[in-house]
Amino acid sequence: MNLDSEYRDGYLVSVEMKKIWAIELDLLKKLVDICRKHDLRVWIEGGTLLGAVRHQGFIPWDDDIDVTMPRPDYEKLRLICAKELEAPYFLQTPYNDEHYCCGHAQLRNSNTTAVRPSDCYRPYNQGIFIDIFILDGMPDDMVERKQLVKNVRRRLRCLKSIDYPILLSGRLGLLFRKYWWRRQVMKYGFAQLYQYVDDLLLQHSWDDSRQLGHVAFAGDRFIWDKHIFDHTTMLSFEGLQVPAPGDYDAYLKVVFGPDYMTPVKCPNMHGAVVFDTDHSYKVRMPDIRRAYRRSAVKRLLAKL
Repeated sequence: MNLDSEYRDGYLVSVEMKKIWAIELDLLKKLVDICRKHDLRVWIEGGTLLGAVRHQGFIPWDDDIDVTMPRPDYEKLRLICAKELEAPYFLQTPYNDEHYCCGHAQLRNSNTTAVRPSDCYRPYNQGIFIDIFILDGMPDDMVERKQLVKNVRRRLRCLKSIDYPILLSGRLGLLFRKYWWRRQVMKYGFAQLYQYVDDLLLQHSWDDSRQLGHVAFAGDRFIWDKHIFDHTTMLSFEGLQVPAPGDYDAYLKVVFGPDYMTPVKCPNMHGAVVFDTDHSYKVRMPDIRRAYRRSAVKRLLAKL
């Protein structure tokens, strides 16, 4: 892609952002090629799908790429990438990168940096990434659905609290969970504890479900009818032809409402990120941690 800065819809896209986009596009192409080779279903989604429909590329103020996969295809992808992916590409999951406990996977470029300052203390790969969200079946019974979401999110919150610095916690309950779950990790291992989350989600199969959601990431915030994904259509995204849900209009209305074609500048869901397209997160992490600690101390002193 052209790496020169430019105005898109009145918004200046910098050279630095273009470099980030270029790395993310390379990751997207790598993922789509693997899925095509192995006949796996994958679709762009979220702001990436909206960008493809409305801008034929990135939303000018967006800085990431989102895709989604059915649970059965995602499980196959994990096994395939363990054998086929070579550095610097890395498919990150809780099973191959300890202490990574997000409810979705990420395909990363390990020679780059994309660190949320609040995650700078977490010891896992933090290269530039694209998000891979997992579509799981949802129970039809609303009581059962609410209980599933509650159980999954409670377990994920507890696992995330393990690495949370005591200085920044400030709550006795969080400190207790941190201590108790750390003991559990030492006893059973992180991946084995995370398996409980997947076991809950696998109880509701793709084939037997009428509705789908990103349960481990967004709970029941977004629910889609399964027919939206019955077939795939190809859309243009920064010059690439990428797969999208067949009924992408219905998908976008669930997430962004009926007026999704009207641009509204909103913050991304992952917050501020320190990007570096030229250096690995391993090189940049010490400086980011020092800056974050100084910021945390200032916030703490301001409250006294």
